[in-house]
Amino acid sequence: MLARTGQTVYEDILSLDVDNNPLSGATFDTAFTKEGSIYTAITATMTLTDGSRGIFTASWSADTTGSYQLYAKNNITNVVFISDRIDIKPDSEFDQNIYIGL
Repeated sequence: MLARTGQTVYEDILSLDVDNNPLSGATFDTAFTKEGSIYTAITATMTLTDGSRGIFTASWSADTTGSYQLYAKNNITNVVFISDRIDIKPDSEFDQNIYIGL
C-alpha cells in the first residue's frame, strides 16, 4: 500500500477469544518497523470501533518516507497482528493534475 507523508493510515484489528467471541476490553502492545528495523518515532492510536464485533482501529501517520509495518499484540489473548508493508512517499511521487490553458 502507498500513502503520502503525513497521511493517516488505518488498520482494522479483530479481538476475539478462543471461541470467536468479541473481546472489547482488550489492550494492545504496538511497535513499528521501518525498513525492517524497530522504529520508535511514531505510535499507533488504538480505538474500539465496534465492541459487539471486537473491532479495533489502529491509526498512525509518518512524516518521513520509507517502508513501515505495524506490530500489535493483544495483551489478553497474546495474538499478534502484523500489517502489510506501507510505503510512505512524498507528494511529488503521486500523480498530479496538470492543467493546460487554451
